[in-house]
Amino acid sequence: MAKIALVTDGSCDIPRDLVEKYNIHIVPFRVIFGEESIKTFGDWGTLTKDEFYEKVRTCKEYPTTAIPSPAEIEKVFNEALDKADSVIGIFLSDSFSGLYQAAVNVRKKFDNADISLVDSRVATSTLGVLVMAAAKMIQKGHSKDEILQRLEELKSQARLVVVLDSVDSVYRSGRVGWAKKFMVSSFQIKPLVNFKDGLIVPGGTLRGSKDVIKRLKFIAPLVVKNAITDNIFIWHVRNPEVAQEFYEIMEAHNVQNKEIRIQEAGPVVGTHVGEKSLGFMYIGDYNKRWIKEMKE
Repeated sequence: MAKIALVTDGSCDIPRDLVEKYNIHIVPFRVIFGEESIKTFGDWGTLTKDEFYEKVRTCKEYPTTAIPSPAEIEKVFNEALDKADSVIGIFLSDSFSGLYQAAVNVRKKFDNADISLVDSRVATSTLGVLVMAAAKMIQKGHSKDEILQRLEELKSQARLVVVLDSVDSVYRSGRVGWAKKFMVSSFQIKPLVNFKDGLIVPGGTLRGSKDVIKRLKFIAPLVVKNAITDNIFIWHVRNPEVAQEFYEIMEAHNVQNKEIRIQEAGPVVGTHVGEKSLGFMYIGDYNKRWIKEMKE
C-alpha cells in the first residue's frame, strides 16, 4: 500500500497519461447543457473535447458548471484511502467555486482518516502543475508534511499567463459586463489575465491576434527559464497549431529538460473562455514587463 494518495478535481486539466502514471484520483466536475449533465475528469469525460466544443457552438443554451456532489467526493476519498495510508486533496480555488468547502464538509465524515485538504488558489492547468509537483514528491518518498509545506510555498508562484481571443464566452457565462465586452469587441483588444490572491485578474491588453502570438512567442523562452518545477503547460482552446509553434520555441530553450506539454482546456474552463485563447501555466517567476518590453 502506498503511503500517500493524491486527490484533485476535474478542473485540473492534467493529461490522462499523467493521471494514470502518478495514480491521481479525480473528483469529477459536471458541465450542464440544459437537461443534459456531463462529467469531466479534466482531460477526459463523458464527452470528448471535440464533442464538447461542437456542442458549445450549436447548443441554444449556454452550458453551466456544477461542483461534484458530496457523495461523489466521499466516493473518491474512499477509493484513495483504499490505496494509501493518508490522502492529500488539492482543489480548485475556493474563490472560484464551492468545491473546496464541500470537500472540507465531506472530510468531517472521516473521523479516523488522515486526509489533508489544500485550497490551491488557482484553477485549470495551473492547478494541474501544483498537483504534478505533489505527485512527483510522493513518488520520490517525501513525507506528507514536506509536501504540504512545499505546496504552500509554491501556491503564490503558480502562474496563469493567458490571452483571451474574445470575451464573448466570458460575457455569456456572466463573468464580465456589457461595457467591457463592447470595448474589447470594438477595438480588437485581447485581454491578458493572471492569478492574484486566488482570483483571475486583468494583466493588461494586447491588440490583434498577430500581436498576441508574436508577444507570447517572445516570452515563451522566459517561461522555460523561470519555471521552478518540472511541468509547464502550453494551454489553448481550439488553437493547436499555434500551441505547437510555442512548444517548438520552448523546447529549443529547454536546457533543464523540463516536461513541456500542450494541453487544451477541458470542459470546466472551456465553458467560461472563448476559442483561440492561448497561454502558459507553470510555477515560477513572471513579470508583466516581459510582454511590454518586447522589441517590435
